[in-house]
Order: sequence, then C-alpha cells, then structure tokens
Amino acid sequence: MPTQRTRGISATDAGLQKLREVKAAGEADGTRLTFEGIADRISRNSQASVDSRTVRRFFDGKGIDRDCILAICAALGLEVTEIVDPNEWHPVRSGQTSQPVAIAATLNTTPPPVDEWQGRQDEIKELQTALSNEKVRLIGMTAAGSYGKSALAVKFKEQLTPDWRVLWVSFIQPYPLAQFGRWLLEELGRDYDEKWNEETLIGQIVEGLIAEPYLLVLDNMETVIPAEGKSVYGQFLSQWLGNGGNSKLLLTSREQPVFSANLQPRCYWLALKGLAEADAMRLVTEDYGLTGTQQELAHFVNRMDRHPLLMQLVSSWMREELGEGVGVTEAENLGLDLFTVEGYHRDTETCVREVVAASLARLSARLGDILKRLSVLRGVFDLGLAQGLTAEVTEAELRYLARLSLLQEFPPEPLKGKRRRFQFLPLISIMVQQQADSELLRSAHQAALDYFLAHLPAPPWESLEDLTAYLEGFYHAGELEEWQLAFDILNEERGGEGKNKSVYYFLDFQGFYRQNAQLYEQIIAGSQREQDCYPNSLNRLGNCYESLGKYEKAIAYHQQLHDICEEIGDRKGGAMSLGNLGLCYDNLGQYKKAISYHQQYYDISEEIGFRQGVSSSLGNLGNCYASLGQYEEALSYHQQSLEISEEIGFRQGMASSLGNLGNDYNYLGQYEKAISYHQQYQDISEEIGNRQGVAISLGSLGVCYDSLGQYEKAISYHQQFLEISEEMGYQQGVAISLHNIGEAFIKLQNYSEAETKIQASLVISQEINIKDLIANSFKALADIAHQTNQPHLALTHCQNAIALSQELGIPLVKDCEELLVRIQKELGE
Repeated sequence: MPTQRTRGISATDAGLQKLREVKAAGEADGTRLTFEGIADRISRNSQASVDSRTVRRFFDGKGIDRDCILAICAALGLEVTEIVDPNEWHPVRSGQTSQPVAIAATLNTTPPPVDEWQGRQDEIKELQTALSNEKVRLIGMTAAGSYGKSALAVKFKEQLTPDWRVLWVSFIQPYPLAQFGRWLLEELGRDYDEKWNEETLIGQIVEGLIAEPYLLVLDNMETVIPAEGKSVYGQFLSQWLGNGGNSKLLLTSREQPVFSANLQPRCYWLALKGLAEADAMRLVTEDYGLTGTQQELAHFVNRMDRHPLLMQLVSSWMREELGEGVGVTEAENLGLDLFTVEGYHRDTETCVREVVAASLARLSARLGDILKRLSVLRGVFDLGLAQGLTAEVTEAELRYLARLSLLQEFPPEPLKGKRRRFQFLPLISIMVQQQADSELLRSAHQAALDYFLAHLPAPPWESLEDLTAYLEGFYHAGELEEWQLAFDILNEERGGEGKNKSVYYFLDFQGFYRQNAQLYEQIIAGSQREQDCYPNSLNRLGNCYESLGKYEKAIAYHQQLHDICEEIGDRKGGAMSLGNLGLCYDNLGQYKKAISYHQQYYDISEEIGFRQGVSSSLGNLGNCYASLGQYEEALSYHQQSLEISEEIGFRQGMASSLGNLGNDYNYLGQYEKAISYHQQYQDISEEIGNRQGVAISLGSLGVCYDSLGQYEKAISYHQQFLEISEEMGYQQGVAISLHNIGEAFIKLQNYSEAETKIQASLVISQEINIKDLIANSFKALADIAHQTNQPHLALTHCQNAIALSQELGIPLVKDCEELLVRIQKELGE
C-alpha cells in the first residue's frame, strides 16, 4: 500500500494575512483574483485542478489537501512555508518544503502536427517582416489557450528559407533551465558543464546563439515565465535582448513577459486573435464539411470568437453526431451554453472546457473512460502504450478521438520505425482530467506504471532516450505515492556493468548529476523517514552534490543519513556515510578530518565483514596520505585496496586502485610503471562505461608524460581530459585539466597561454573550493610572474600559495618557500 500523506493542513494566521493581502492587491489592480479566478488560473497553468470552494476554504482558515495548497501557492507566486507551518508541512523534516515537480527525461522538441489550417497569411507576413528587422531579437505571439499560436509557429517555420536552422522546444512541462540549457548547447555543438550556476549557463546559451544564426522557437513559455514575478527564463530572455544577435527567438505565450523599457524596442509582439471571418468560414466548410448561407456561417463562427480549437471541437462534434453536410444552424440543438448568451463574448477557455465536457458526455461510456485514462500520459503515445492502459482500444478509436480534436495525431514514420502516434494538447489533457474521478486516474497511473515496468529496455544504454520507460515508470510510481518502488526503478541492477548497472549509475557515470538529484529530491519530498528509500535517497543526493562540487550541501545530506543509520542500527549504511563524509572533507582540503572519517569507515567495515567497504576506505585513506606527501604509506593502502577489489570482483574499485597506484608511482618518480597502471585504469573504465574514470586516467597519463618532459604529448592527454570533463559537467576535472595544461605551457615557456589556463582553472577551483588546487594555481601564477619580470605580482601569488599550503599541510609549501627566496632576491629584500 502507498504511504498516506498528511491531509487537512491550514494556513497560519500570518499565512492567512499574506493570502488576503495578495488577493486584495490583485483585485485592486484589476487582476481576476476571485476564488473562481484563482481556481481558473491553477487549471490554466498547471496539471492540477482545485475547485473554487476549496480555495475559499483555505482562505477561510480551513484545512485542505497538501496538493491543493501547493497549487494555490504556485498560482499566487507564494512559497508554501510562507503560508503554512513548516513543521506541520513536514512533521519529521521541517527543513523540507514543496515536493519537486516530476519532469520528463527529455524535452519535447517535436513541433505539433497541423492538419486543418486556414488563413493567417497576414500574420505570417507580419512575422516575416519582424524576422528581417535587424533590431528585433525576440518575436512573440500572445493569446489565450489554443488560439493557434503553436500551429502558426509551425506554418511560419515551414515558409522560412533553407538558410534558417530551426530549433524547437515545447514547454509542456516546466523544464529546469539546466535541462533546457544542456539540450540547447548540445544542439549548438557547444560544451555544457553541469556545475555552471544559472548566470553562467545563461551566458553560455546567449554566446552559443550569437555564434551562428538559428531560429529558436520557445513554445508555451507561460509554463516557465509566470505573469507575475521573476523567473530564470525571464532572466535568459532579458540577457538575450541586451546582448544577443545573429539568431532570433520566436516565443508563444498566454501572457507577454515584462521587460525593462530599454529592452522593449528589441521585441516584436503579435497579439493573436481569432481567425479572420472568411478563413474561419472556410475552416468549418472545407475542413469539416458544414454548410449554411454566408450570413449563417458568419453568425456561427463569430459566436465562437473564431477561436480555432473551439471551432474544431464543435465542428468535429457536429460532423460526427449529425453527419456530413450538416447545416450550422443545427448548432442550436447541441445544448451548449456557448450558443445561449447573445451579444456577449464569454471567456473562450471556459467555452472550450464546456465543449470538452459535453464531448465527453456524448461519447460512449467506454470511449469516455479511454480518453480519461489516456490523459495521465505525459507525452506522445502509440497504440501499444494506449492498450497498456485500456486493453480493448483500437487505432481506429484513437483516430476517431483525433477527428473530434480531442487528441493530436502524428502520422507513422516507417523509415524511423515509428508507428502512428497520438498526444493530448495540454489544455485538453487538463480538462479531461478534471472530468475524471480520482480512482479512475489512479487506476490509469497504475496501468501506465505496469506497462512501463513490462517494457524496460535492457542495457546497454547510450542516451537518456533509452531510459524513457524507466523515467516514465518513476513518474507514475510517484503519482501513486509508491516511493519505494520509484527508488527501486532507479537503483535495481539491470545486468550490466558500470553505466549499464542501473539507471542511477548511467546518470552518474554519464554526468547527468542534476537530473539524478531532481529524481532523488522527489523521493525525499514524497516519502517518509521510516521507508528504506528515504535514507538511501539521502545517500544518492549527497553523492550527486559531491559530484557537482557542492560539498557543504553534500555533507548535510550524508550527515542526515549517518544520523538515521545510527538511530536504526544500520552499521553498513553508517559506515558508508562516514566514508562519503570523508570524501567531502578530502575535497575541501581538510585531510586530517577526512582521515578520521575514513578510518571509522574502515574499522566498521572490518567488524561487519563488508569487504567492499574495506577496499574503498583503504583507497580513500591512501588518497589522503598522498595529498599529505606520504607516498610510501599511500602506496601500501592502495595496494591493499586493489587486492581486495580483485578478490571480490569489484571492477570499479579495481579501476580506482590502479589509478591511485599510478599516481603514487608518478610521485615516486617511477613514470613508466605509473603509465602502465593508468593505462589499466583507462581500459577498465572504458569497459564498464565510467566516463569520469576514463577522463581522470587520461589526465593522469598526461601528468606522467609531463614528468618525462614530453610536454606536447602531455597537453594532448590533458586536452582529452578537459573535453570529456566539460561534456560531463565534471567541474573538478575541468579545473585540474586546465591547470595541468597551464603547467605544461610554463615548461614550454609559453607564459601567456599558461596564464590563461591557470587563471581559468583558479576561477573554477575557487568556486567549488578545491583548496589544494587553489594553492597550486597560486604557485603556478607566481612562477609565471617571476619568469615574466613581474616580481611584485609574483610575491603576492607566492605568499598566497604558502599561506594555503601551510594551512593544508601539503608538500607544496617547500616548493613555494624556495620560489619565495628567488623572488625576494630579485626584489633585493
């Protein structure tokens, strides 16, 4: 049984005051913030549905469902913890707030199909004029839901000259900027780093779009740019408007984003209305076969405000219900409120909602249930997946629903092995789900989960798309609050090695650290502390943030895990958390503290017979002693680690131990032996799909060739290390490889290039706080300044290096002191 969440949470007194202030402020400036208006905003801007009576209850201080609170706060731009007591929101974990949104593994980059199309030629010409205007950097189309913004963007794209390269993203979900940025930079052929902050990522995206001309279509931007308040996507658009060029952005949105006055001249906005009357009449007659006099047809389309989707829904319905060639005057017999209010244009989305409700009511019970069950699917689906949710559905029935405009239909693509596919428009999906009861939707989520679990592709996997079934299964498990199952989907071993061992390892080894973290954050937010998935997710989250270079955050998660393991007597879990804490402190340069944690990891692992833990802790201890310059002791630890890993068949441990031994022999001056160990490290890492291991081994080989005086060869290896690290977002690897390239250039007396590389390395190592690398960078910069006759600058850098080296207790301090003597001699001190 799924774990039940706490129900009936009410706002605090301060929260009620905040709610009422926001509502009053909205009503004062004309925003529709009645209880009905808030409910409508929720239904338009999310997959949630909250009745206006529930909104009123919450504003009256009554307890309501947690998911409803989330939806109301999101609609009003408020943090949940501003409104409710954080301790009541998460009784055990008062630091946690709202549950993260479950986001699909891959972006929706497929433009929607456009079958019935009439007119819009004037609008297309207007867009073409804006595109040719050199001053315009952003073209925007705004309109309420389903006025045909996306369809117009498709038709506009189709009429572009071949020299325009087009990239398309439909924000059917609020994709994180990191997910969007990674995809876009890969499409632009540029590097991506998982550890970039949002400001850096935005800068890289803008730089990539400037480099070569593209038309970037951003569809449904209201999903990520709220009407009120700021958003990271708004920051991206503002920076593009301020600094962009060469490419153009075309966005569609319900609302026009707000930019500062100086940026407005670089925008062109097209407020999309209904079709022209003549085009609307052709749509209902030529595409749907309705008949009538000119006056009757004009009256018919104008009463729907010539809204494309509304006309399609009504015309489809009339054609199916009343037959081909039906007269438009028969619409009066359909019984819709849409046709009963003379002289008053109602909100078109309300009309669409009523038509969808009426369409569902007129469908057979069977077809209505089919549509409601399919509405839980997030993306494109084919007949096979549809039958997984409702076994008896046929392709003919799906195509019939598409003829009613309740689904979109994509034709088959035999050359790509794709069958005929279908998809909901977001607005239709929301409205269909609003007509379904919770038990039916729950049953549909369960069926979807069962289908995906039965169709999990075995490894090897090469891309995120290969994991779609796993990640969709995870999503549906989450919707069912089956968080232990969701965790198992990510972590169950699938028969492969390395990256192919589990979904977690694929995401980790391939550098998808942020994606991994988002998944485990959902488990933490949804599960209970007593469930196994909760502490295990703390461990995974700690590892993710350690890979991202966010060591303090990683320490917090590993410490939480250690505390829980202590409480429940889980000695193995406690030992591993101690080891992970040691790794964090090692990266922070706190070697004595790290050694203490690794020693505890070793002692407990020995006591309980956890051989893998023994091997790992020995390797970690060896690394700490190597950092302190105690290479013989490090060598002993690493040799023991290798022997145990070989004994238990722990391939990843073997690879790491071989690499560590290679480092030890390099420090001891046995370069050929070091090269042999690093080559073995690389070979095993490639076999198990550990890209980070491959990258590190290449860098280590570069260090060996540098020691042998083969600087050009060393730079070649370091460059490979750099490229893989940048692709993965392995920030520590980027910093190390840049530093090592810089050191090689110093020896080649190319001081200008050396300084550029070392400075770039220093920026990253300071950002993620790799203290020993910071010290080495200051030492290298001191060398460069000394060699280029800048003794005062050399003195400053050298003093910085000495201070940090002494703090860390690392051997570099001796080299720095020798350099300081030479600098002071030059200064005459």
